[in-house]
Amino acid sequence: MKRPGNVLTTVLETHGGRCTCRGACGKTHTGDGERCNAATSGKNKPLLAAPQTPHAKDVQNAAAPLEELRPWCWPCWRDALAAERARANDQRDQKLMEMQIGLFDVDTDTAA
Repeated sequence: MKRPGNVLTTVLETHGGRCTCRGACGKTHTGDGERCNAATSGKNKPLLAAPQTPHAKDVQNAAAPLEELRPWCWPCWRDALAAERARANDQRDQKLMEMQIGLFDVDTDTAA
């Protein structure tokens, strides 16, 4: 009886043994179709299985279904995750500023 493989093995078998980053890390890749050249073969760094689109929160990344996982090299994943977290922080800061605008409106008549 064949033993089921682990998540990384399944992801590598399904999507190939190459990092699937196409610039989400902020770098311009020079490989095939501007795809990262990191692979499981050769002298490249090992790959990991992570969501195709990084989430800002670790719990979201850990809960991603198998179908959403793709191979990533560590440098690309780290940088793509940092970029997503920065984007989410900027979005949260913008919403907070918009919510506070009315608090400091000095032209509003507050006399009752």
